[in-house]
Amino acid sequence: MAGTADSWLGRVVAGRYQVTGTLGQGGMGTVYEAEQLGLERYVALKVLHPHVARTPGAAARFQREAQLLARLKHPGAVHVFDHGADGEDLYLAMERVFGTPLHEVLESHGPLEVKTAVEVVAQVLEVLDAAHGLGIVHRDLKPSNVMRVGELSASSVKVLDFGLAALMHEEQHSRLTGSGQVLGTPAYMSPEQCRGEPLDARADLYSVGCLLHELLVGRAPFGDSPAVEVMSGHLYRPPPPVRQLRPERGIPEALETLVLACLAKEKAQRPASARELAARLRETLAPPAPARGEGKKQERSRAVTTTPAAPSPEVLARPVAVIEPGGPDNPHGIGTALAVAGYRVVSASADSSLEGMHALVVVPRSAQAQEEALTLASTLAARPHAPPVLLCGSGEDFSLMSRAVASGVYDYVPLPVDPTDLARKVGRALRSRR
Repeated sequence: MAGTADSWLGRVVAGRYQVTGTLGQGGMGTVYEAEQLGLERYVALKVLHPHVARTPGAAARFQREAQLLARLKHPGAVHVFDHGADGEDLYLAMERVFGTPLHEVLESHGPLEVKTAVEVVAQVLEVLDAAHGLGIVHRDLKPSNVMRVGELSASSVKVLDFGLAALMHEEQHSRLTGSGQVLGTPAYMSPEQCRGEPLDARADLYSVGCLLHELLVGRAPFGDSPAVEVMSGHLYRPPPPVRQLRPERGIPEALETLVLACLAKEKAQRPASARELAARLRETLAPPAPARGEGKKQERSRAVTTTPAAPSPEVLARPVAVIEPGGPDNPHGIGTALAVAGYRVVSASADSSLEGMHALVVVPRSAQAQEEALTLASTLAARPHAPPVLLCGSGEDFSLMSRAVASGVYDYVPLPVDPTDLARKVGRALRSRR
C-alpha cells in the first residue's frame, strides 16, 4: 500500500521503477521521481492514493484513461510511457519534465510581459486543442500545472497532470453527491465545476481565462479570498477587468475582451474552441494603430474608467432588509455594520413583506442554525420579484456555500464578517437591481 514519502524512497515499483524522490502530492495521488531500471532514464511516477485506487471500477477506468493519455502526442503534453499495478497500488509512468512551474515564475518575477503571457497561454491552448480532440478535458489547469522550459523570453511550455483527468472527474462527482464536497482548485474552477456538473472543453477555457488573468496582473480573478468567496465569485460576480487592475501595463483592449469572454458564466458564451482562442489571442499582439491625435485621448479615457466607483448616494439610499435574530445585539452585528457604512437598513423577519426592499441579508442565529438560515434564504430568494438575497455563514463551510449559490442565493458572506467586504457585496447587489 502507498505510504509516506520516506517509505517509498528506494522502493522498486513493478520490478522496474526505483523511486528516488518526491515531486509533488495532490488529492488523487503522489508523484515520485523514479529511475527506470535498464533504460537508465528518469520518469515521473504517479501513484494513486489507496482510497482512490480502491473505489469500485477504479482499475478499469485507470487503464482506459492511461491508454487514452498515451495517444496524446503533442510536444507540450507530458508523454505517458507505461501504466499498471504493483500489488494494490496503481501507477502511471510519465516523462520527467525539468523546468519551472508558472506559479514559481510569478512568485519570483511578478506578472509576465504581455507578449510573453499571450504566447505562453497560446501554447497551452495548442496542447488543450490536441487533448480536446481526443475527448480529454484537463479539469485542473492552473499555474502549478504549467511548466516553463527554456528561457522566459523564448520558452516553451509543458502542461502537467493530464493524467487521471476522467478518473478525477468521476471521483469528484461521487464526492459531491455523497457529501457535498467539491474537489479542485477554487481559484481556477469554472462555474459549472463549482456546481458539480459534468465538464467539457469549455471548462478548460474558463480555467485558461483565470490563468491568463493571473499572468497579466499577478493574481487570479477573484484573488486570495477564502475559498467559499472565490467560488461565489465564479458563480455570480463579474470578473475585474485586467486593464482596470493594472492600467500601467498597457494591456490591449482586445486582449481584455478575450479574457472576459473566457470568464463568461455561461459556457455557451465562451470561445468555441481552444484553437480559435489561441488564434484570437495572437491577433491581439498586433492591434491596429490609433488615428493621429487619438492616442493621448484614449489614454485619458482609460485613466478615467480605471478608478473604481464608490457607491452612489442613490445606491446607499435604497433599503436593505436584514433578518438578524436579536437585532443590533446579534454577535455578528450585520445591521450595525451596514448602517455605519451608510446603508439604509430595515430590520425584518421571516414573515415580513419584502416589497420595496432592494436587497436582503439573512443571518443565522448561531453556528448551529446555519442550515435553518440556508433554508430561509433559499425560500425567500425563490419568491416572485424577490430582491437579491445574501446569506451569512461560516467561512470554512464549503458545502453550505455551494448549496446556497446553487439554490439561487445572490452571494455568500463569510463569518466572522469583514464590514468592508459586507458593504461591498451589498452595494453590488443593490446595483444589480437598477
